[in-house]
Amino acid sequence: MKNSAIRLAFIFMAATPLLTHAAWEKVRMPEVNERIIEMEFANAGLGYALVAEEYSPYNFLAYRNGGWTLERLPGMFLGYAWYISLLNSGYGWVVGIHGGMDWALYTARSYGGGRWEKTYNPYQTGNFPGDYPVVSVAAVEDVWILNDAVNGFLHYKDGVWEELRNVLPAELGAAREVCFVNQHEGWVSGENGQAHYVNGRWGFVPGPHIYNLDFTGPDDGWGTRPGGVYHYNGSRWRLTFTVPGYRAHAISFCDRNNGWARFTDGEKGRLFKFTGANWHEVVPPKENPPDFPCAVSPTDAWFLGSEYEPGKGYVTYSYHWYTEPTVEPTSLGKIKTIFK
Repeated sequence: MKNSAIRLAFIFMAATPLLTHAAWEKVRMPEVNERIIEMEFANAGLGYALVAEEYSPYNFLAYRNGGWTLERLPGMFLGYAWYISLLNSGYGWVVGIHGGMDWALYTARSYGGGRWEKTYNPYQTGNFPGDYPVVSVAAVEDVWILNDAVNGFLHYKDGVWEELRNVLPAELGAAREVCFVNQHEGWVSGENGQAHYVNGRWGFVPGPHIYNLDFTGPDDGWGTRPGGVYHYNGSRWRLTFTVPGYRAHAISFCDRNNGWARFTDGEKGRLFKFTGANWHEVVPPKENPPDFPCAVSPTDAWFLGSEYEPGKGYVTYSYHWYTEPTVEPTSLGKIKTIFK
């Protein structure tokens, strides 16, 4: 933690007799001209953010042990990265579109440590038939890229690409998002419900179109609709948390007992943290809370936001939420600002 940081903290009782305080750290990111469309962390020391800046050679922000750097993905031109999927080890894939009007599919892979390499794919020279590609890493060298135009996927397994056409249930409608739990189980959200993959076969699960799929295990899945947060318990989806007058916008979970949700009324937002049984509202670092939560661990989460600076306009920041022990007991429920 830098000495110049301004931290907003609140006190709560930990599971042990010790007290901990939760604090916010505002971390400036390199200036970019376009919006940041996604942020993903593999672990506390390694994370990435994708920049929707088509004509810039720098389209990738990397966080490594304390700071953000603006970088370029190898071999990408006239395009931008669209989606990223990471395992905790740092192994992950990035997909995007590049090549100008050729609509070429871009894929890159990292084995961890922050180094990326461009990978071959069947559409790397152009004519990718789908809309914006979405990727989910099921395991190391087992990767699924959703291709809604063929009602299926590009599947990469141990160095071999396979195009899987018409494998999703017809009842699903337009497929929007894919999330694999492991090599044997995965989900796709569609306009008429969800498709569920178990041991090589896809089945249809009727119900509402659930967004922002996030699974911590086969029997613990989360998602959103404007009405609130939905939970999958291994047998069915059900609405579990709502905020009157606000719609659910984004969620992120690091395990079955720890997650975040951001709600908005269209102008301002509210942040909530799940701690195993209940949702609790969290005091934000600024009046309108940052967006795109990324839960790294029970004591570590990241968010994106922007603030207006004279002469520069709106500047993007990342906001880091973390907890640490405190040796000085403070009254429960008291809100304080810490300047260091």
